[in-house]
Amino acid sequence: MIVRLAADGVVVQDADDCTRLQVTTDLDAEGLRSALAATETGELVDDDTVQLDLAVLRSRAQLVAGAPDWAHRWESLTGQVERLGRLTADRRCVRVAVQR
Repeated sequence: MIVRLAADGVVVQDADDCTRLQVTTDLDAEGLRSALAATETGELVDDDTVQLDLAVLRSRAQLVAGAPDWAHRWESLTGQVERLGRLTADRRCVRVAVQR
């Protein structure tokens, strides 16, 4: 799953591929902070890391997902990021490196 952040919004691509989670953008840190806040998608941790709200991500991904077993795939993704220690303490957000 790819989360593409731009100044005018956020787009989830490859929603059926729940084996990976990445954030891509051409924005600088301040632009990224603004895009995350405007879309209520998450927040910037540092210049190279964001925290994505899992509930928001799930709702956006579900809109474009097509796999009949997508809910199971999503659960596998959240289990994987938990095992990797990428969930926040309250388990509401996942930390993801930003790729520019």
